Amino acid sequence: MKYPVEEIKSFMESWAKDEYQLSWDNSGSQVEFKENTDSVVLAMDVTDKVIDKALEMDAKLIISHHPMFFSGSKNIIEGTYLGDNIIKLIKNNISVFSYHTSMDVADDGVNDTLFEKLDLKNKSTLTYEEEKPMGLIGEFERELTLTDLDKLLKEKLQVCKIKYYGREDRNIKKVAILGGTGSDFISQAKEVGVDAYITSDIKYHDGQRAYEDDLILVDVGHFCSERIILPKIKKKLQENFMDLDFYIQESSSFELDI
Repeated sequence: MKYPVEEIKSFMESWAKDEYQLSWDNSGSQVEFKENTDSVVLAMDVTDKVIDKALEMDAKLIISHHPMFFSGSKNIIEGTYLGDNIIKLIKNNISVFSYHTSMDVADDGVNDTLFEKLDLKNKSTLTYEEEKPMGLIGEFERELTLTDLDKLLKEKLQVCKIKYYGREDRNIKKVAILGGTGSDFISQAKEVGVDAYITSDIKYHDGQRAYEDDLILVDVGHFCSERIILPKIKKKLQENFMDLDFYIQESSSFELDI
C-alpha cells in the first residue's frame, strides 16, 4: 500500500515538532513533492548513495537526521556534488524531510533513545539552550570501571573506536549523555557532578580540561551517538503505516576503516 508523503510528514512533525528545533537549525522539509510512497529510506545524511538507494527502491521519501540544507544554497549547478544530488531528487520527485535538533529534543528522540540503549535510570535534564532541554543525566545500576564502560558502549552502540579523556582510575556510575556534538556543555556536566560525559566531537583541549577537572569525557563518534534514532523512526512509522518498506543507512559515508 502506498501512503501520501504529506501524511508521513504530518506524523513525523507531531513527534519531532518544528518548534523544538534550535534557531540555527533547518529541520523539516528540504525537498517536498505531492507523491505517494510504499517505501522510505532512513539515513543520517542525504548522500548520493542514499539517493541512489531511494531510486533503486522507487522510494519517494528520504528521512534524514542531519538537514540537507543548513544555509541557503545560492545555485544549483549540474556537475557539482550538491547540484547533482538536488537535480536527481527533483527529476525523480523524491521528498526529503530532516529532523535534527527537533528530534534531539523530542520525547523518545535521540537523547531518550541513547538513555534507553545504555540502560540508565533516574533521568533528568543536563542543561537548557534557548529554553529547550539539552542532554540527559542518568545512572548505571552499578559502578563501572572504564573497561566495563568500554565493553558496554561497544555492545550497545555498535561502535569500534571510542576516545576517552581524563583519569583512567575513575569509577563511573552517574553520567551525562548528549547525542551529537556535546563539547559546548562540558562545564554543565562538571557542575552537576557526573563521573563521565558521553557525547562526541571532543576537542584536544577539552580532553586536557577533563583531566584537570577529574571528569571522564567519552567520545563515541558523532554518527554512532545518533544513528540509534533510525531504528526508532522505523519502529514508529511501522506502527502507524503498516505496509511501508524501509532501508536504513547502516554506516557513515564519511569514515574509512583501513
